[in-house]
Amino acid sequence: MTTDRKKKALETRQKLLDTALKLFAKRGFEHVSIAQITTTCGVSKGTFYTHFATKYDIVLEKFQEFDAHYVEAAKKIDENLSPPQKIIALYDEQMIYLTTVVGKDIMRTVYTAAMTNQVEHVHYLIHPQRTIFELIRRYLEEGVEQNIFRKDLSFEAIEKMIQRAMRANVYDWLIHAEDFDLIKEMHVFTITLLDGIRA
Repeated sequence: MTTDRKKKALETRQKLLDTALKLFAKRGFEHVSIAQITTTCGVSKGTFYTHFATKYDIVLEKFQEFDAHYVEAAKKIDENLSPPQKIIALYDEQMIYLTTVVGKDIMRTVYTAAMTNQVEHVHYLIHPQRTIFELIRRYLEEGVEQNIFRKDLSFEAIEKMIQRAMRANVYDWLIHAEDFDLIKEMHVFTITLLDGIRA
């Protein structure tokens, strides 16, 4: 049972999260201070540090919400599809989610945060234990077992190429005008890449 105190703490955390993301989108991640976030929210810095260690952790939490969605999306993928088809299906789901739910503002913040000096550890954007990468790894392992991929490429090389395909297309979407169709571009790019690494 949630007490009033816990409920208020959760509301404050969500307010800090939402406010920070809006400020990041408006001013840029590197130009927003914790003091600006807390002032806008009407809370103390101590309250901020009760919920988040750094402003980067706000971005990290939002990113983890994205990956929770991909777990659910993966459950809908037909197990009878080939490993490459599963990868394409998962990336299709991801790009639909990014374009229709997440939006460019939040994703620009994520990519900006990844490139600042304030992030001293491995960014979640490229973290090997990131949920979507673990899902892709599982599909790639199935492909290796079925001798689908070229033998002259290591598993690690194939995995990196597949991950870079995702980041490269999202980056292009962020820097292009609205006529860049992320879902279509990612679909075609991934199919072409997977065709190129087939045995």
